[in-house]
Amino acid sequence: MIAFDQPITATSPAIHQRAVSVLVNRERAKHGVPAVRSSRLLRISARRWALVQTRLSRFGHGHFDRRAGTFAFVLRGGRVRWSVGENLAWGLRRNSTPRRVVRAWMRSPTHRALLLGTWRYGAVISIPDAPLPGRQTSGVTVVQHFGR
Repeated sequence: MIAFDQPITATSPAIHQRAVSVLVNRERAKHGVPAVRSSRLLRISARRWALVQTRLSRFGHGHFDRRAGTFAFVLRGGRVRWSVGENLAWGLRRNSTPRRVVRAWMRSPTHRALLLGTWRYGAVISIPDAPLPGRQTSGVTVVQHFGR
């Protein structure tokens, strides 16, 4: 069973991540865009950034252009030119559900364009921790990396 409407406190990070991934691919299908396939290499970079966000209690893309050059997905490409993208989200309590995370991305023109982009691969990491001091226990930080 996929828990699209369960807050992070009522489910596991693995189930949350799976639900976000399924909802992202459903949105892509609704708009005639092929599903993204899971990438172990993008999971590595997404997990690293999610941990930075939560451990330092900050939220943002940082120097994405510089960070992207260090992604295992990019480095493994050798001479092939890879492109990567990143969506971030966080929410507390009922706003930590996978459905609300994806809905927020779809309501933001920038995030929506990225989510519906011409990506072939993707990875979602959900960390049960919000990037706000004192609010960590009821929140989630979600990092999604895309690649082509």
